[in-house]
Amino acid sequence: MSDKKRVLVLQHIHDDPAGRVGAILDEYETFYHLIHIGRDQLPDPTRYDAIVVLGGAAHLYDAHRYPYTVHEEAYLHQAIKQGVPYLGMCLGGQLLAKAFGAEVKKLPKYHIGFLEIHFDEEGKNDPLFQGFETYQLAFQWHADCFEQPEGAISLARHTEGFNQAFRYGERAYGLQYHCELTEDLIDLWLHEPGMKKEFIERYGLDTYEKTERDAVDLYPTYAQHSTMMLKNFFKLSEVI
Repeated sequence: MSDKKRVLVLQHIHDDPAGRVGAILDEYETFYHLIHIGRDQLPDPTRYDAIVVLGGAAHLYDAHRYPYTVHEEAYLHQAIKQGVPYLGMCLGGQLLAKAFGAEVKKLPKYHIGFLEIHFDEEGKNDPLFQGFETYQLAFQWHADCFEQPEGAISLARHTEGFNQAFRYGERAYGLQYHCELTEDLIDLWLHEPGMKKEFIERYGLDTYEKTERDAVDLYPTYAQHSTMMLKNFFKLSEVI
């Protein structure tokens, strides 16, 4: 691939790195620049052919605790207005929503584990989900959810009614779920002592053990779906 193609990846926490995103870009020999939010300076977004923003622990309605998110929202707003293709997952999706005026709010309870993302009619026809039939198998771990910005196109929803995916403009996508996780990262999220304790305290040992089993049984489908969707994004962004 041309060495002129460049992707900017924004990472918020150490245990949610580029993962599958980086692996795909490496496969296509496409350069990506990994920026650690809160530590590294944000570069000129127009130097890049696409931006991918990963998850994190910040709550966007609590800006005094996470002041860096205000600057990040403004930065992403500018990048998207300048036409840079965008994919935000979990916190990255919430940042897209809030950057264009939508509310991000706390869920009644955490959403953790594997789930099927079912597409709206627009989602079935969107290039981001090309090759899918009716759903994408995804992984979630979040306490917040987003409303959609005015003018955005809904692409998928949770069975309980929460937004899961939307498109803003032509090539800016916000997802509430994770597609970047590799097998090693899912293992880390389930077995790192602090994350395991949090999971069990919130949902109980039975749900935790079910998710452990799902991580074995469902991972092949999760990996296939995540790879397909990420490659779709990089193709529509003309990166690969």
